[in-house]
Amino acid sequence: MLKDAAEKKMDLILCASVSRFARNVSDCIEQVRQLKTANPSHPVGVYFETENIYTLDPDCGQMLSIHAMLADWESANKSRRMILSYDQRICTGQYPVSDLLGYRHTAEGGLVIVEDEAVTVRFIFLAYLMGYSLGGIAEILTEKGRKTLTGRTDWNGDMVRNIMSNERRWGDLEARKTIVIDYVKGKSIRNTEIRDSAFVPNHHEGIVSREIAAAAKMVSASGRSLGSGVPEAAVIGAGALKGFVSINPIFRGVNRAVLEGLSRSVYSEEEYARLEKEAEIINGEAHSNILSKDFTGYYVPSSAFFIGKDTPTLTLTQKQIKFNKKCHEKLDGCTYIEMLYHPMLQAVMIRPCGEGDGNAVRWENGRGRIREEISAHAFCGAVYDMMDWMPEYGFRFRGITRERGSRKAMVFFLDEPQILVGGKIPEKADALQGGIPSRYIPYRNRDIGRAETGMSYAVRRRRDSMADALTEKDISEKGIIMDNPLIGRIPTREEVRDELDELLMSM
Repeated sequence: MLKDAAEKKMDLILCASVSRFARNVSDCIEQVRQLKTANPSHPVGVYFETENIYTLDPDCGQMLSIHAMLADWESANKSRRMILSYDQRICTGQYPVSDLLGYRHTAEGGLVIVEDEAVTVRFIFLAYLMGYSLGGIAEILTEKGRKTLTGRTDWNGDMVRNIMSNERRWGDLEARKTIVIDYVKGKSIRNTEIRDSAFVPNHHEGIVSREIAAAAKMVSASGRSLGSGVPEAAVIGAGALKGFVSINPIFRGVNRAVLEGLSRSVYSEEEYARLEKEAEIINGEAHSNILSKDFTGYYVPSSAFFIGKDTPTLTLTQKQIKFNKKCHEKLDGCTYIEMLYHPMLQAVMIRPCGEGDGNAVRWENGRGRIREEISAHAFCGAVYDMMDWMPEYGFRFRGITRERGSRKAMVFFLDEPQILVGGKIPEKADALQGGIPSRYIPYRNRDIGRAETGMSYAVRRRRDSMADALTEKDISEKGIIMDNPLIGRIPTREEVRDELDELLMSM
């Protein structure tokens, strides 16, 4: 309207009252002045009917300022009344609800599912779990002509993301998530306990389950590089790799408790007690008189001293996993790998796999070169926690390749790291031996103040026997699919794929 007035498309603006024109003094005076002066040869006036004020009247200035101030005061009071009303409704459990895609609100403050719209919502969640991108889902919905709440049929990735981030889609209700902190500017912020709010679990029937929603949230947090949707939580249940957990290191849905719990689930109480004892011995936290009578008390240098340019290596930092090119060569330049981890034995194994395997990680980029760096915030954080490593350091490990028949695998033992300082050594890492500074850098918090001289020969031989015992069957062994404790029970990939096909047919 103001633009049209400046272009001489009108002569006069009729307005019921000053409060309907602007609700703060400065805006009102400024807009009236702009209408009068934007085009001096054709000034546009405003006539306020209630106050009988005409802005082109030379004597209207003071009267307009007074009424604009009253309108501003009225707006401030209305804002305060709205805040108090919202407070009272939350305290009495009268939560405000409104329509949204998949739901209509009732007079009693409930939400009921609209079945046709719920098809769109459920398709979005399940497609995302299968690895579809936000943009890819939007394209399918646009192609199918699926309507938004307002009737639009053109979708984009942000619209898809907003649907998956609304807790009402899985049955919860969060009231007053945002608040207006400036009613004049209309500025809103996240309500971080600034004003009363409420969270009501199981407020109404969800379109998707809470577990599906949690899985979608973790896929989103993992980033675009995850690619294949929700990774499987799987653990090897038999053979030399018993207790190894199959992981996708990119996935954010793991932590120390998840890895330890999955690994422990395949052992009996007696087996696990023996494994704990053996792990303590291997880690140097306990001694044994039965490991070996040969060379008892002898130590050998850490394998980290023998890492060279032709050695396959794995490097861990708090946020990334990195394999060098030699790893790729040793495994015949495979495109996809599966990564397994045993939290008790402190060992990582990688083996070639197919694209369709549940935890397949693409190891090559589009040009056939190894993808050296893999984002792994959650997995690396869990390993650092279990190993008690100092967060200032990175760690590199020598890979041991084992070939059995037509199968190959590579094992990395995490108890013999090459320490990557990368800068000044932290003061807490200054180890002393008899008051004399030592060249040894303690890399675990529990090692501060003592220095290591190497690894027990007997322990090394026992530990290496784990890799030597691998058979072709062990390397090929598939994991048992388990529920991820951070998510809960969700449909299998086959079940999700079947339901997606049904939803597409019904659109």
